[in-house]
Amino acid sequence: MSLPRFVLRASKRCSSMTTRSFSVNTVARSAAEPTYKAPALGVNRTYDEALKIIAEDKAKRLADVKSMEAKMAELLKAAPSATKDAEISALKEKIFKQEAYAEINEPEVQWKFKNGQIDMSKAVFRYMKSKQFQRETLPIVQQRITQMFVTPDLLPHFTPSLNVHMDFGAGTSPNVPKGSPASSNFFETGSFLLPKDTIQEPVVDVTTFHPDQKYYTIALIDPDTPDVENQTFKQQMHWLISNVPLSATSTKVSKDSSDEILPYLPPHPPKGTTYHRYTLVVAEQPNGGQDKIEMDKSQLSRDVTLSALCSHYKLDVKGLTFFRQVWDKDVSRIYKEVLQQPEPVYGKQPKVDELLDETGQKKKKFVNL
Repeated sequence: MSLPRFVLRASKRCSSMTTRSFSVNTVARSAAEPTYKAPALGVNRTYDEALKIIAEDKAKRLADVKSMEAKMAELLKAAPSATKDAEISALKEKIFKQEAYAEINEPEVQWKFKNGQIDMSKAVFRYMKSKQFQRETLPIVQQRITQMFVTPDLLPHFTPSLNVHMDFGAGTSPNVPKGSPASSNFFETGSFLLPKDTIQEPVVDVTTFHPDQKYYTIALIDPDTPDVENQTFKQQMHWLISNVPLSATSTKVSKDSSDEILPYLPPHPPKGTTYHRYTLVVAEQPNGGQDKIEMDKSQLSRDVTLSALCSHYKLDVKGLTFFRQVWDKDVSRIYKEVLQQPEPVYGKQPKVDELLDETGQKKKKFVNL
């Protein structure tokens, strides 16, 4: 089913009103927030006729939704079969799209989306936000995790389906002055952040596009920790939270409603190492996110790898974001005041000069035999 080829826009007066920051949760309006005012009828006959066509199209699509919901009810009563779950899943997707298409051409819906008055409990806004994510955000995330080798260093290639944000507070977003609204603190994937700005755990916001609640596991991982013994790098788990309930209308990660397995460990890139890629991963839990999991804190150390975690607990990574960080003088303070441990310093192995002997003297060209 295709969308009508036209999309009505609000009047210039409406579209020129100030855009304000918003939350994906139910819209809370204030007296200062702009409100939609429909253009007067009887002024533009073309506009009036277009509204009639949109209304007719909406009525037809909603009738189709009722028919599909009746079919869904019959499927739910049917005996379990190999194809039942697939048919129900496909039917849910069709219902979702028809509900979105029924309202997407309405001028008020278009105006509200443009002005940030978004109610994610409605199918039309979930559909529009999903398309906006795929069009604007997803290409940037995929480009950066590929260019900076988050894939395949941390996990195999995948396509994120969730929009993940970390908010460390004012001043952590590039080119955004301190004191800006909280929504401006969401830095772009792959940005450099200062160690002093990431001492406290971030506020994590995950935009999902499913109305029902699902459970996720959140992990912050540094894949660039030096492994001196093996002369390579290893992963270090900086934060691990399981059983995080998320939905389209509940997007904040809260420790009060989930299980913190490993408490937040501030990033502290050691002196002598190159930049570290601190990666926040959001993984769906088993049974399509319907099942909770029990992680044994005594059996999980900060050396656990993402692949081992996903394999053991049957987790499916759905989204991620990451920031980069290098050593500065504040890292020394973090080791001393926060971690309370000696600060390591790494460097390259000294170059061996084959022309020098074990005493450091230049080898003779000839020797007596």
